[in-house]
Amino acid sequence: MSSLGSYVKERREALSAKHSGYSIRSVAKRIGIHHSYLSKLERGENAPLTEERIHALARLLGEDPEVLMALAGKLSERTTALIRSNPAAFQESLVSLQSVMAGLTADSPTQRLAQRKNELEELTRLLRDEIRQRQVLEGQLREQQKVQSTILQNLRDVSVVLLDTQFRIVWSNAPVTDNPSSLMHEFGAGNCGQLGPDGSEANPYCTAWRALKTRAIQNGAYRSIDGRHWLLRSAPVLAADGTVTQIVHLQFEVTELLQARQALEASEERWKFALEGSRGAVWDYDIPTGRVQHSPMWMAMLGYAGNEFELTIDQWERMLHPEDRGPAMDTLAAHVRGETEFYDFEYRLLCKDGSYKWIHSRGKLMEKGATGAATRITGTHHDMSQRKAIEEQILANEAFLETLLGSIEEGISVLAPDMTVRYANPTMVRWYAEGFNPVGKKCHQAFHQLGECCARCPAVRSLRTGRNEFEVLEVTSSTSVRSIEFSAYPIRDMSGDEVTGVIVFVRDITAKRQSRIAPDSDAQLQDMYESAPIGLCTVDAAGRFVRMNARYARLHGYASARQMMRSVHSESEAFASPSDWAALQEQVLIREEITGFECRIRCKDGTTSWTSRSIRVARGDRGGVRGWDVFLEDIQARKSRELVPGDIR
Repeated sequence: MSSLGSYVKERREALSAKHSGYSIRSVAKRIGIHHSYLSKLERGENAPLTEERIHALARLLGEDPEVLMALAGKLSERTTALIRSNPAAFQESLVSLQSVMAGLTADSPTQRLAQRKNELEELTRLLRDEIRQRQVLEGQLREQQKVQSTILQNLRDVSVVLLDTQFRIVWSNAPVTDNPSSLMHEFGAGNCGQLGPDGSEANPYCTAWRALKTRAIQNGAYRSIDGRHWLLRSAPVLAADGTVTQIVHLQFEVTELLQARQALEASEERWKFALEGSRGAVWDYDIPTGRVQHSPMWMAMLGYAGNEFELTIDQWERMLHPEDRGPAMDTLAAHVRGETEFYDFEYRLLCKDGSYKWIHSRGKLMEKGATGAATRITGTHHDMSQRKAIEEQILANEAFLETLLGSIEEGISVLAPDMTVRYANPTMVRWYAEGFNPVGKKCHQAFHQLGECCARCPAVRSLRTGRNEFEVLEVTSSTSVRSIEFSAYPIRDMSGDEVTGVIVFVRDITAKRQSRIAPDSDAQLQDMYESAPIGLCTVDAAGRFVRMNARYARLHGYASARQMMRSVHSESEAFASPSDWAALQEQVLIREEITGFECRIRCKDGTTSWTSRSIRVARGDRGGVRGWDVFLEDIQARKSRELVPGDIR
């Protein structure tokens, strides 16, 4: 086992020098063992691995699993079965192999072929590292977009269409270019049972037609006229008697994913094609002559058609950006001297049109002369313009959010599921954490100097329920009493199923509370009404509207509060279901505050939309209801996700 441990340690440390994903913790996690166990194995202590773990380790390190099995003193089930099936033949194979190995010389064609194979494998590993690095950057961009999506609520990552049984569109989260009803009327559904040569559907809504007929979830694939590939999934919505009332149809564009999978599955004989397909190029630097051989993509990447000039190391140096020339040549010289395991540098090269393009170049010393001097370096070029654009977009997003959130006179913080503060805007820091950075600390410790979470904390409730929550607390100081409103909004993952954090808005509503007492503060109250980010209205004991803000009217499809109050006179008329109104009336009679009451409202155009309302009831001296205030939020997007059964991948 010590042979296996030393070999694994050598290969892992070599890969770790190129990529941070090969630390001992990362490797142990990816093969399913504890990092201390892998450390013990690398130290040569007794730490046996199962065959399954050895195979996983081989795949991760790019090694032959049979070699690792042998170093571990084991034989795989396949090898054992071969020996048992014909022991004599296995013995003859060993004798033959020993004879061949005895006849090989250091300069034999077989050994040179093996050397070329190792070079090819090294280049392949470089490509995998490049892909992993790009995936890390893309993951950072998605994480940034996820927080921005929760705040601005304007991003969509999947096309969702709700159809009735006649294939008319009931609702969609994006404009629909194809007319689903044409499948039922213009073209018919006869072709939906026949798949194309590539396994694609004849129509993007064929899965919806089959879901209607079979009353079961249907999956499929579709290739549109413009060459894009889509994964389809249609799920029927069943009534209590089992009949289909609607169909939820989802379309995922997987063009880039399909292309990436095809590139990764390409054979070693087509590795150059795979590199060029991913905008990569290969170069081979002959150090004694100074000539640089390269793939066609090397020139095309810089705007040249074919080999317009012979590339030498001097020509390459002249093409470098003046600011990058010195560092790039120093890095190359250090690798030639053997000071680094790999040549790895990012620089700008001059294009044919006179502009400069960012290039990521990685290479490795492949040959040395008889005296030990370096003679040949082979490497890859990658156009990293897209990656630079992603980095700039991340920086721009961060600057935008920092500017936006820093200018808001409300406290805003982003909390992890364990209540650790991920972000706090300047207002939040000024109110609660003046003098220190609260990021990385628990919310109750950073903002409230408490040992545990508050009993009425809306952030804890939002993490638990997955819904928007709010709470109003009276904060008493030595000089005043302030009314503070806390609103918590859950952050969900890309699938919309798991809550990965919560955003907390903190507002000082002392003036708003006082305006209820002071008769001369109507103008101030109206300003607060109009600037509120959620729908607000006040009704009397019969549910008739007394006032409302523009946001409340827009949630019902009206241009202004005045327009809605001329058409709709009471809250009961805005409810899509009389039973929901009756249930709300019952709660108003017995409760002072109602939170998270979910129901559908009827919009101006006749459609319905899901909302969540919180209510504060005002009572007279004898306890009778005088009216109530309504805080209305749009939850249609969340409800639409809940309609989709299962986890669609």
